[in-house]
Amino acid sequence: MTRRSRNTRKLRQITALVAASTFINQNVAWAACADGTLFPAGGFIVGQAPVADPNAFSPGIFTGTAGSIFVPDNSVCEDNDCLHKPQTGGGHNWAFDQGSTLNKVVDTGPPGGPATGWALAPNSPSVSIVLPIIKGGRVTNLGDVPLQGQVITPTCNPGLLSAAGVPNKANTYFNQLGCSISHGVANDAHSATSFLFVAGIKGGLFYIPLDNVKNPTTGGPAGKLAGAINYYSDIPEGQKLTNAAVSPDGMFAMATSIRRAQPIYACLNPLGDPGDPSQPINPNFFVPPAAQAKCMQIGNNGLAVDLTTDFGPDNQPYFGGQRVVNTFNATPGSNALNPVPSAWPQCIIQNVGGLTGTFAQQLQTVFNNHSAGHCGNATANGGFTAALITQPQAILPHTTVNGDKYMYAGPLGGTVVQFKISIDPFSGLTQYNFRTYLTGVALTTGLGVADDLGSLIVMNDPTAVGLAGQERMTKVPLCEDMQ
Repeated sequence: MTRRSRNTRKLRQITALVAASTFINQNVAWAACADGTLFPAGGFIVGQAPVADPNAFSPGIFTGTAGSIFVPDNSVCEDNDCLHKPQTGGGHNWAFDQGSTLNKVVDTGPPGGPATGWALAPNSPSVSIVLPIIKGGRVTNLGDVPLQGQVITPTCNPGLLSAAGVPNKANTYFNQLGCSISHGVANDAHSATSFLFVAGIKGGLFYIPLDNVKNPTTGGPAGKLAGAINYYSDIPEGQKLTNAAVSPDGMFAMATSIRRAQPIYACLNPLGDPGDPSQPINPNFFVPPAAQAKCMQIGNNGLAVDLTTDFGPDNQPYFGGQRVVNTFNATPGSNALNPVPSAWPQCIIQNVGGLTGTFAQQLQTVFNNHSAGHCGNATANGGFTAALITQPQAILPHTTVNGDKYMYAGPLGGTVVQFKISIDPFSGLTQYNFRTYLTGVALTTGLGVADDLGSLIVMNDPTAVGLAGQERMTKVPLCEDMQ
């Protein structure tokens, strides 16, 4: 047996062992989809109902769309006009259209009914995100288009807050942040401020607050509008950043580049430090300018080209591109019962001596000192490898109202794969179930979950070259039913 044959056999044995011991495959039970139907055996197929026409939703409008995000707001109907405009479903989708820019899409359809399509709104700073061009620390022009990003809406449940001398173990960083922003006033995702994280290749990493229209009127704007653009200036200029992400708890923002660059930049407390969740909130808290945040390179994505960067619902960063999906450790995650120094986010302080205090205080010390690179190189994720995800253009996280965690990936080959994500309560490690969700689409450029429609939107380009107005927005029922 040749050395190459022995190595090949060994690789196959390792892959089989990983798949068998760590991941549960597609042999799982299904329940009902969002529209009441059942998930078909083998997944949805383009050309068969309900995906008979992959271009039936918003044809001839979008160009090379790299994904969309659903932002909950307090709207009911488009333009606050249910007599003449369709319902919004309590929020709007924002699409990363590469033919125009990131846009809050307009719902189209029958008056008072669910939306049946999307349209691009006329360009306006409140609904169309055009990023500044920055040189030498100054804004020199406008005109940069973000590629991909994520949004977070910190909400507040005052009942979870800690009181002086009475810590509440149920309180979290996310709730501490949301209540700090609202100064203890209860809210939900429809009423709280959302924060959009985006990156521009000619600028850097930014956040943009999204707030509901004050005193909405019939015929006027509905839902949340964009506010001032905030620039994370602690990241060195010239990094050609294109992909932005924010952790589900709001503790980290992250940015990478699609331009064959491996560095991963992260910012700690990107919306301000809300303090220890075991302590009362600061009554004088405010979201600071992004320039005040501490940022640095925390490691490398380990890819020849990083096509998509996202925080998963497990609070772990995922990097997808040429040729696989990478994470910090093949099986990411850790907890107090299973401390893994190389896991995220513990890797940020890995091998740093002289640190004292709580983990949060140690993180702050490392970021203040810009002690960079301790996470090293991300490596191939075992779950996505077992599912044969190669060169994905898009990875999409989604959490259901019941807290179930899912991810979607659009690899080469005209398929979309769905993952059910869970976290082992003893080890803290992420576990993956997966199944083929859709087959027969063109080159996938982006993914989005339209919560208002109960649908997965698969953006795909039959031209494969991004011709104007040729993007297919293939609408598929949302079936997050894996047991």
